[in-house]
Amino acid sequence: MSPKNPYITGNPVGDTHAFVGRADIVREVLSVLKHNENNAIVLFGQRRIGKTSVLHELETKLPKEGPYYPIFFDLLDKSNWPLERLLQDLAKKISDVLQQEQPNLGADPKTTFREVWLPELLKGLPSEKILVLLLDEFDVLDDLDNEGKQPASAVFFPYIRDLLNTDHQHLNLVFVIGRKIDDMTKIAKSLFKTAPHKRVSLLAYEDSIELIRLSETNKTLKWTKEAIEKIWELTHGHPYLTQHFCSRVWENLYNKNPNELPTATLKEVETVEKTDILEASRNALEWLWDGLPPAERVVASILAGAGAKTISEKQLEQLLQDNGVRMMLEELQQAPRILQEWDLIEEAEGQYRFRVELLRRWIAESKPIKKVQQELDRVEPVADALYHAGNELYKNGRLKDALEPLRKAISLNPHHVGANVLLANILLALKKANDALEILEKLKTYNPNAARTGLIKTFLTLAHSSKNEDEQLKYYKRVLELDTGHPEAKTKVQKIWGRRGDKAYKKGQLNEALKIYQAANLNEKAKKVQQELNRSAQELKQAKRFERRQRITVIRDMIRTHWKSTLETVGVIALFVGTYFFFESFT
Repeated sequence: MSPKNPYITGNPVGDTHAFVGRADIVREVLSVLKHNENNAIVLFGQRRIGKTSVLHELETKLPKEGPYYPIFFDLLDKSNWPLERLLQDLAKKISDVLQQEQPNLGADPKTTFREVWLPELLKGLPSEKILVLLLDEFDVLDDLDNEGKQPASAVFFPYIRDLLNTDHQHLNLVFVIGRKIDDMTKIAKSLFKTAPHKRVSLLAYEDSIELIRLSETNKTLKWTKEAIEKIWELTHGHPYLTQHFCSRVWENLYNKNPNELPTATLKEVETVEKTDILEASRNALEWLWDGLPPAERVVASILAGAGAKTISEKQLEQLLQDNGVRMMLEELQQAPRILQEWDLIEEAEGQYRFRVELLRRWIAESKPIKKVQQELDRVEPVADALYHAGNELYKNGRLKDALEPLRKAISLNPHHVGANVLLANILLALKKANDALEILEKLKTYNPNAARTGLIKTFLTLAHSSKNEDEQLKYYKRVLELDTGHPEAKTKVQKIWGRRGDKAYKKGQLNEALKIYQAANLNEKAKKVQQELNRSAQELKQAKRFERRQRITVIRDMIRTHWKSTLETVGVIALFVGTYFFFESFT
């Protein structure tokens, strides 16, 4: 008999050997079921955390724990169904599990299900029996569809609320949702406001170790302590990633056709870590990622890109700013707290870090901040809908009509990048460059990258419309601050400074001309002026040398003339003195 891989990936593990832990959740559900004052409980948690597995485990376990008829009903693919079809399908599922004849809800399924069929079914149950509806992915009914129509929850949730009051003694509901109750619509919150709720979180360390050692239980693979600790370090109790990682290690070892019971060592774990685990988990991780709100995606991307180290709130804010995102939106400011509540990150001594290292690596690799920044536009759904309305008008050439919805979008979400960029472009087309500039300057304060192209176009437009060279230079310099190699701006700046240099040159102000040419990178003209200045300097030097020689000649001639005169005078004096002393000798 061939060895069997004990790890289950991609499917719920409830009611299988691979289901471990979750005893606290089962206890909480049983506690609610045993008390009539609450006949509903909400289980919530991030995607791929094991919520559906918990429901399947309850489906098997509840009949063993008490007088329960659990009915598992998945709503994932039913968000666009009309209520009548939804109730017909639910009634059929209940009838199948209870082995009753197929239901006939007639022409008015809504009324028949609530007022006739379900009450009669509950009345027909043994007095001590309780029907427990396990409603999976219940929150998908609370989403707006692509056309912005009323969500299914607007009809179904009030209906469910009425059902909860049908028969407290014989009807209980367990709701599973993939987000927090606070993130749902008001009508959904009203349904859950009195119901207790329980988070489905990461597995505890002991449960994770039990999960890793499943292959030891079925005697197909042993694990070294180092290998187990490495998997815990990478998955940190995430049930899907733990199962998937262990399964890859198991498959790799059995692909070698071992002759004896293999042992997974640190080397085998590191091989999976460094090869294909992230790519192999991509679909599941994309599904998890899609469940995050836009602001949380932005912050998660920034934190993941910073590495495995811890990040303070101040450092996080700086990283956001460095990437062109400013912590202005309330959603962005609340994102770290929400990511903690979803078990994606944890706080340690005032610092944030990812709880699951594999997830961090995947986000850093697949969801860098440049790809994620556009998510901010969907933070406020109404604003985003207005933006798309304005965009359609713009595409149809109705530029002026597009202004109002775009301005309303920005009033609801001042940081909606798409609306700001489009509004600025329309204003430019309508020859309102200064208005466009005002919008883009604000955009630049929190998303410089998004504002860059529009600012360049606006500054060029303002430069073209100005007849003042100083103003033109100012706008072209602003363009070059944004793009140092912009060809038109470089050419225009050179021409303006070239004209100013030529003017100084004609006036004979060679030093001023040289300074201007050099600043404008007009190298040929600067070289020509430099040569002229060099020649002038050489000529001046030669003139000074000639003048100095002339002065030396004049001084020398003067000295010679003066010396000759002096010698002649000294001779005469000497003659008189000699004559005097000659006659004195005879007296």
